[in-house]
Amino acid sequence: MMENDNKGDNFDPIRVYAKKLRNSDLRFNSEHLKPASDYYVGWIDLMGSGHVMSTSVQKSANFLARLHIAVERARAGCNFSGRLLPINDGIFIISESKCQIISMLGRVMILLSANFIAIPRPHDRFLLRGGIAYGPIYFGENLVPGLQPKKFKASAKFLDSVMFGPALIQAYRSETNAPPYGIAIHESARAFHPAEEQPFRMTHWMWWAPNEPSDYPKNLPPMTTFKNCLWAELKDHFDWLIATSIYHGLEKSKINQWAIACKEYFQLG
Repeated sequence: MMENDNKGDNFDPIRVYAKKLRNSDLRFNSEHLKPASDYYVGWIDLMGSGHVMSTSVQKSANFLARLHIAVERARAGCNFSGRLLPINDGIFIISESKCQIISMLGRVMILLSANFIAIPRPHDRFLLRGGIAYGPIYFGENLVPGLQPKKFKASAKFLDSVMFGPALIQAYRSETNAPPYGIAIHESARAFHPAEEQPFRMTHWMWWAPNEPSDYPKNLPPMTTFKNCLWAELKDHFDWLIATSIYHGLEKSKINQWAIACKEYFQLG
């Protein structure tokens, strides 16, 4: 039998040191966590960005910049008062108001769909999709009451970008159910809602045909025609992806799945 080298008396000084650090520099008590409130969470994600980042810095910069420019334009355009959590090639959009979530996501989808339509060369285009959920969200300020010692709470700015809760994960995971340039709705946003608003009624949201209060840009073209133009351009793009799939790290079966899902999604409305 091999001798056990992990006897407690060998590591007692290390354990004492580790305990001292934990109780001094890392003191936190989750029992003091401030209760969460319910929020709508929208998630928008660039598709295939990992492959693009590994092949072209210029394309990566172009795709990422346009995503976040669109979000900022939308935020300013509808005076969005919620919170944003950018995560490189995606962004969480968080608000207590369904109207604000619709307004933000709708504006972003219009801007980026117009960008897709206007780009003449298929290899300069990018795909995206998103999801929406509803539920409790915790922010950095919810953690502050559990910080110790008290003087540490006064310098808790490092928690400003922290957000967590089931709705974030639900929105993130729901995105995989959406077709390119589509928005999927998690069951949480179809089952629950603020008292003064109605829940989403379908598994997917038709952003080109909002049927409830929203703040969309003025002087839009007919949105059904806009949507049909996008779908026509997407069909051409999928044909190109299949013809050149060796360059994109994509299985042709996956591209065909996207094409079928887009056809089903954009036929409504």
